[in-house]
Amino acid sequence: MTHEIIDVYGLRKKLEFLEAKRGRHTELITVYVPDGSELYKTISKLGEERGTAENIKSKATMKNVTAALDKIISELRLFKKTPANGLVIFCGNVAEMEGQADFLLETLIPPKPISINLYRCSQKFVLEPLEEMLESTEVYGLLIVDRQEGDIGLLKGKKAEIVKKFESMIPGKFRAGGQSAQRFERVLEGMTNDFFKQIAESANKIFHETPNLKGIIIGGPGPTKQDFLTAGHLATDLQRKIIGQLDIGYTGESGIEELVNKAHEVLKETELAKEKQLVTKFLEHLGKGTGLATKDIEQIRSALQNGAVDIVLVSEKFKDEAIIDEFTALAGNTGASIEFISVETMEGQQLKAIGGIAVILRYKLN
Repeated sequence: MTHEIIDVYGLRKKLEFLEAKRGRHTELITVYVPDGSELYKTISKLGEERGTAENIKSKATMKNVTAALDKIISELRLFKKTPANGLVIFCGNVAEMEGQADFLLETLIPPKPISINLYRCSQKFVLEPLEEMLESTEVYGLLIVDRQEGDIGLLKGKKAEIVKKFESMIPGKFRAGGQSAQRFERVLEGMTNDFFKQIAESANKIFHETPNLKGIIIGGPGPTKQDFLTAGHLATDLQRKIIGQLDIGYTGESGIEELVNKAHEVLKETELAKEKQLVTKFLEHLGKGTGLATKDIEQIRSALQNGAVDIVLVSEKFKDEAIIDEFTALAGNTGASIEFISVETMEGQQLKAIGGIAVILRYKLN
């Protein structure tokens, strides 16, 4: 039994394995221990849970739960302290036939710190906190604008949050004629411009202070979005980051949710564009004979061992897991990045056709 410090690719494989496991009853145990926790407290809590489990009416379930808890407690005692990123343990009887015993025990040190403190006994393992580690670390700005309200938000992975809300004092519809109407219209235009400026100034500050901001998506009713941009208060560099303008009918939490739902296609296209760019760069190097690209497995291995690889491109259809494991480990040791490429684009299909794995080099190999 090993205490596995797992990388992101290894985590993806491990989660696929664990996701397929089911208990016959509520008897699969998940324990998350966050960084900084005192292990003796977790062990004490699990001891209490073991005492409670002895009251389970089904003898078979009681036996499986208490046995799993005993294994987890024994496992925790092997650690002198909680690892830097925390600790996750999965244990339980995953036998497919009633009455049989096939206990699984997986102990993971995750690639990123965990903050959740969790004990759960269920028919399946709790994987969501680890699945979040597989999500993109890229951040997208969310901006909702209408003449009455506005919202600035951030989308990180699958989680969207409102950072700042705005309410205007702009009056609604009015009835007037002649010069009164014209004066009122000018007042409304001035109030609207001031409101747009207020939102833009906050957006400039928030988005400029946000690391890894990859793009901005603007939502709102009808032409209001374009009116906001035409007002010219949003910083020029941020305007260049706008990847979508979407019609939505709400503001606040409902508006952010609607914007994120409608933005999925935009974000997917953005990710596919990145994939196309990477494969095109590889193919250009290969076609021009620059010496900065190769698809030969042995050359890739040698380049990784010598720290010459900048980016490893892996088709999602490449199935040699031993090669992926080996190259992932080598890439991790030398700072090379790994990009998994879908087959949804012509470039992705080309990568698959030439073998499914390739690299872009930092410098030529002798």
